[in-house]
Formats: sequence, structure tokens, C-alpha cells
Amino acid sequence: MYKVVDLIEDERATVESTLNEWAANGYEPFQVIRRATYSWRLIFRKQADDGRAGDNAD
Repeated sequence: MYKVVDLIEDERATVESTLNEWAANGYEPFQVIRRATYSWRLIFRKQADDGRAGDNAD
């Protein structure tokens, strides 16, 4: 399963903190796209139970 997050960086929300937050919930970064200054699109993939990302992960 993939999740898309559109992020505008500021002093509270950075790319690094967002990546860490999603990783703590079992997602890994699939694609990180810089859209404009301070604007990002982050695409995450849910990790499988064995810790690997898979196409059949929920």
C-alpha cells in the first residue's frame, strides 16, 4: 500500500522529521520529489511483516 504526503517545510515540519514519523509507523520512503522551494511530495510504501517492502503489503 502506498501513501502520498504533500509537505511544505517550516520550522515544525521538515522532510527528515516526516520521514522518521512515517518510518516509526512501518512505512519506508518509496519516492521523494522536490516540487518547489520548501515543497515536497513524499510517497511511502508499507513494509511487509518481515520488514521488507512488498507489492502485497497492506
